[in-house]
Amino acid sequence: MRVILISPFPDAQAFGLRTLSACLKREKHEVQILFLPREFTAPYESSTLDEVAEMSRGAELIGISVMTNFFDNVVQLTRRLKRLGIPIIWGGIHPTIRPLECLDHADMICVGEGEEAIVELARKMADGQDYSTVEGIWLKFGDTAVRNERRSLVQDLDSLPFPDYDYQTHYMLDGKAIRQMDDDLFVKYTNGVYMTIPSRGCPFGCTYCSNNTLNSLHPGQKLPRQRSIDNVIAELAEVVSTLPVKCIKFDDDAFFLYSLEATRDFCEKYKEKVGLPLIVTGATPSTVTREKLSLLADAGLIFVRMGIQSASERVNRLYRRRHTNRQVEEAAKVLNEFRDKIGAPQYDLILDNPWETDDDLVETLMFLTTIPTPCLLFPFSLTLYPETELYRKAKEEGLIRDDLLDVYRKDYHLAKKTYLNRLFYLLNEHTKVGKKLSPRVMSWLTNRQLRRLRLSWLAYALVKVDLFAKTGRLKPTLPKPLRAVWRVTIARARRASLV
Repeated sequence: MRVILISPFPDAQAFGLRTLSACLKREKHEVQILFLPREFTAPYESSTLDEVAEMSRGAELIGISVMTNFFDNVVQLTRRLKRLGIPIIWGGIHPTIRPLECLDHADMICVGEGEEAIVELARKMADGQDYSTVEGIWLKFGDTAVRNERRSLVQDLDSLPFPDYDYQTHYMLDGKAIRQMDDDLFVKYTNGVYMTIPSRGCPFGCTYCSNNTLNSLHPGQKLPRQRSIDNVIAELAEVVSTLPVKCIKFDDDAFFLYSLEATRDFCEKYKEKVGLPLIVTGATPSTVTREKLSLLADAGLIFVRMGIQSASERVNRLYRRRHTNRQVEEAAKVLNEFRDKIGAPQYDLILDNPWETDDDLVETLMFLTTIPTPCLLFPFSLTLYPETELYRKAKEEGLIRDDLLDVYRKDYHLAKKTYLNRLFYLLNEHTKVGKKLSPRVMSWLTNRQLRRLRLSWLAYALVKVDLFAKTGRLKPTLPKPLRAVWRVTIARARRASLV
């Protein structure tokens, strides 16, 4: 059976879709993957849609991976492909949490993990059998939705094949043309970074995160599941022998949940059989330990990302973040101890929380002045993803009026340009070059009276000038009203031989 799988995301990593492809190929199906990288804020050109349709002609099933922010793009693709009369199935996190909405557009959807479901579906379709009862698949006949039971989570992750990286069956939208994948395109759209995931599931379920919703869908089942170390190493050893890979990335919510013994085993085998720089995301303050970092740094770890989100105890209760500020301090201290090997860690933060007060933000800013530098502070604008606890709270309080406008099309990288938000970026300009803003200076910048009189902007400008004077490398990025102030201030600083 010929199957077309489509990834609409901005890069070529697509771990889930590649794994589905490998499962189908293991069952002798003919599979092609079309990578159509595009930021969700930009629709596809008509010529691209026509080319995708032409390449899909003759297929017996089309599968598209869907994340909430890419809903518009996938709807656009689906409308064009429906003219072919080929069954279209959506899979991924958005169909899992919004199945009925997605059935308004697709012929079928996959709810939950899709490896077993897609294989059974393809087998029954190829054999001409009734596939309307496949667990994990929802269908729509007329106005009636067929809601089959969800499948249990895959507990033996080692039973799954490694992600599919067969260039001969992969195609990439490069500019305005779709080309067959090759080494150059792989490097262009991955930066030579091979991404994989050693474990599945997150035990924390923070109220703003999609895992909050996913965890609730599988009561009584083991949520965090780990591949064996030998299975992970076998995948990576194969990759380094076949692909132009410069670095390995574990985009894993729970990698640091591996035991110390398993981490030691991994590090010994990684050094021997892989030997490339390693990136680990998804670290949490309660799971980062000195012992594990020591082993990983010795094995080639060069970067760690850890979520802080907020230092306000009130906000962390709202987020159901179970770590304390003391744990964050200890984890940051440990990460800093290994800065010569792993470099500056990245700390994620959340802004634009409608339930967060200015005092909460100030509490976080003051806390961040105490953590070791260098480090990268990476603020995100809170997006209230469907069916999470915070989404439901926002709906009840009337904070979300239109899901499409308020959630799906929101860019989580664009925080509001408020004064306090700008202080997070100002602080990052210091921490990323190893400088610190003292608690005293931050107290001055956040002083309520100065903010009320709007004199805090002058303090902000002076701190920018001071950093520019010390580093000579920072480009001023002030709001328009302050650019004239900046020009006068920097001119005076130069005359005083301060820069």
